[in-house]
Amino acid sequence: SKHYNMEIAKKSELDGLLTEQNIEYVDAIFTDLCGYVRGKRFPTSEVEKIFKDGFQLPYSAFYLDALGGVTNTMLLGWADGDPDGLFFPLANTIKKVPWSDNTLQILVSMCDEEKNPSILDPRNMLASILKRFDDINLKPVVAFELEFYLVNKEKDQLGKPEPAAGTDKTHVYGIRELDLFKKLLEEINHNCKIQNIPASTTTSEFAPGQYEINLSHTSDLLKAADDASLLRRVIHETTLSHGYEATFMAKPFLEQTGSGMHIHMSMYDENDKNLFSNGDKLGSELLKHTIAGMQSTLYDSFSIFIPNRNGFRRIKPDQFVPVNKSWGYNNRTVALRIPSGKDEARRIEHRVASADANAYLTLASILAGVHHGITNKLQPSHFIEYGSNAGIEAEADPEIPSSLENSLVRFENSKILKEYFGENYLKLYPSVKRGEEDLYNSTFIPKEEYDFYL
Repeated sequence: SKHYNMEIAKKSELDGLLTEQNIEYVDAIFTDLCGYVRGKRFPTSEVEKIFKDGFQLPYSAFYLDALGGVTNTMLLGWADGDPDGLFFPLANTIKKVPWSDNTLQILVSMCDEEKNPSILDPRNMLASILKRFDDINLKPVVAFELEFYLVNKEKDQLGKPEPAAGTDKTHVYGIRELDLFKKLLEEINHNCKIQNIPASTTTSEFAPGQYEINLSHTSDLLKAADDASLLRRVIHETTLSHGYEATFMAKPFLEQTGSGMHIHMSMYDENDKNLFSNGDKLGSELLKHTIAGMQSTLYDSFSIFIPNRNGFRRIKPDQFVPVNKSWGYNNRTVALRIPSGKDEARRIEHRVASADANAYLTLASILAGVHHGITNKLQPSHFIEYGSNAGIEAEADPEIPSSLENSLVRFENSKILKEYFGENYLKLYPSVKRGEEDLYNSTFIPKEEYDFYL
């Protein structure tokens, strides 16, 4: 029952929880290509069979667009007869659902007909790439940070979101801003505990109603991506119960900063020694190979990191977001930042991804580059000296993809990513995103288009 890191759960994990609580349903959930949590709800009377035999859902569940439709340009889910895959529950993932007293949830993952993990499932894709680090005796350690906005449930007259009531000013790192939503933020933390999601600190960010929640660092990278994906769900559901909405949209307000998903990474050996530490603030040779590897696939992976047209509005100078593949120490204008702090905690902060990117695919893309950089002993470029502001923010690299279509072309032609993701996924992912774009372009004419062209 174990392929890559896929460990199928035993029914005994569930038994204790069913008897001690008034549980009527179990939600079997997974994360699709666009990063949305989907699944199937089972009454407890039917749950036993999913542990024994699994359950079926179409493969197309993993290539739905952002609206949940099947619009990929390869016509999968239509021309192929929409075949089923087999889903099995994953060990150690049963949790209470805080916003529903009578419901448990369990993570599930998809297998093919031979019961091998299907890499259509982003979680299995991450597991397959992660496995390569066993062969080189290295253990990546990561921590996710997620930014989001709180907005009013009601939109304005044009149907656009407004920052949550009372958040009309920007007070970055403000404590009053945390107090304003103290009960909500406390409940998010409480619900994270119930779901075993290690949320650590919350900060008020650079715009009204914008916050960041950090997850603790861990060497269990599959759980790290699970937690990042499920954290968004916890924040959404908890916020709704307080009369607001939370959005992880990359750039909901043109005049305000965007929301990112930052990933901190270090590399350990089997003795739990941080191999990035060597007494130098810029870290070891291994750290430099890792940076170079991240650089080698940064633009090829851009459509994973920035998965929709809105995200490209965030990639602008003077916004503390990357406009090139630079790296440096203690500098938030670079793509790959080495934070200050203790030498034994030396790490790299990858600052590129949008907050609404798929956590599994984002981490898989980063790890593919890292493995490539380490095994080929690559050397980094685009270094920015500490304390220098040598025009880095203004120097957008002409190579950086400037649109979703640009980035999809880079992805599908990437020689490096082909080695890690496989040829089929290099076709599938762009097909889903192009289908979504086709749908977007043919659904409506925005008011602003009439302002420009009527």
